[in-house]
Amino acid sequence: MTRERSNPLDPRNEVTQGGLVGFNAIAANGVVELRWPILRVEGVLGYRLQRWRPGGIPQTLGTADYNPDAIAAEDPTVTNDSTYVYRLIAHLDTGDSVLSAVDTVTPGVRRIFALAAGIPSFVRLTPDARDVLYELAVKESYVDMEMDRSSGLLWLAAEDAGEVIRRAPEGGIVGALIEPGSPGDLSVSSNRGIGWVVSLTSGSVISYGPDVNDPAPQRSISDVLDPRIVEAGTTDPSVWIGNETGDVFRFRAQDLVELGSWSLGHGPIRAIALDEGTGGAWIATRGLTGTLTFVNPSDSSATVVRSALSNAADLAVDPATGDLWISERGPSNVGAGRLSLITRAGVTLCSVSSIEPYGIDVDPTDGSCWVSDLRSGRILDIGRTGVTLRASPLLQTPYAVRVSAP
Repeated sequence: MTRERSNPLDPRNEVTQGGLVGFNAIAANGVVELRWPILRVEGVLGYRLQRWRPGGIPQTLGTADYNPDAIAAEDPTVTNDSTYVYRLIAHLDTGDSVLSAVDTVTPGVRRIFALAAGIPSFVRLTPDARDVLYELAVKESYVDMEMDRSSGLLWLAAEDAGEVIRRAPEGGIVGALIEPGSPGDLSVSSNRGIGWVVSLTSGSVISYGPDVNDPAPQRSISDVLDPRIVEAGTTDPSVWIGNETGDVFRFRAQDLVELGSWSLGHGPIRAIALDEGTGGAWIATRGLTGTLTFVNPSDSSATVVRSALSNAADLAVDPATGDLWISERGPSNVGAGRLSLITRAGVTLCSVSSIEPYGIDVDPTDGSCWVSDLRSGRILDIGRTGVTLRASPLLQTPYAVRVSAP
């Protein structure tokens, strides 16, 4: 007869292997939160924490044990953007000690938000992306998410519900509900708090704000046929709109005067990213042979920089350098996509393959690229050399990401 191994301290226990389980170090701004479940055996005298830097020697935190019924602690003596390793020790009245597995954490100010579709949800990750800070289930997958980087508010479009809501970084809904019909793409002018929404119902692009409690439209652009993509400038007060027939329009935000239009003729517009350092815009089309075009309003030129894009999903400009990140999903559910970084002149700086990237965003601190990778089911942080710097826990089909460092 096989003896039951129910004692969590039994080395042959299939769940614990004789160690403490469930210990978790969670990054925050200037502090690390530490959590663990109570060890449910008799004779626990207390818990002690150890901390060290990678490659260093474990050092005990504090001068006394935590009580046997303690389940959490925090370490406020950390430095942001420095990495630490933690371990929990349980002291027993037999004189023995039981150790947890180690957990690594990097505190910081970074705020990371994601959308997931497997179970429709709005997710916030810890600053190092190692843990889910919260996950809010929603009725339907949002079709787009944008961030007002001045206020920190997230704008989220729900197509079937016909509404746009705004959430604070803590997850709560802020201000009035916006009802533009069936919303599509979103963009926010962060220094003005103005959001622009493609209304699929009316075939127009409508602005809202800056008063979050006012649900009334402020302006509407209705003379673009079948609009699909909108991108609003922050330092450059202009609004760019791309449509299903491959046309791009630029309007002055304050009075909606048309400043230029370009018929690219390479398929539907699928992404626009503004290079506000030059006043130009990168345009990705999706067709039999998708293209990447740079539009320069100063001379009205439209230059094809890349052709044969494979199912272009998103574009993001690094404002510090003007370099462009390009997300090409490739064939759906194959994992044969590509994430690339190119200069303004079109020179490739790095390229990452064997992934299925979708929505992307540029890290404001180091110019790396946060990408929702459908192949791995994670949010990845890819450095400018193509190396993966960070990875989130497994998520339910992540497809969008936004990052800020207030």
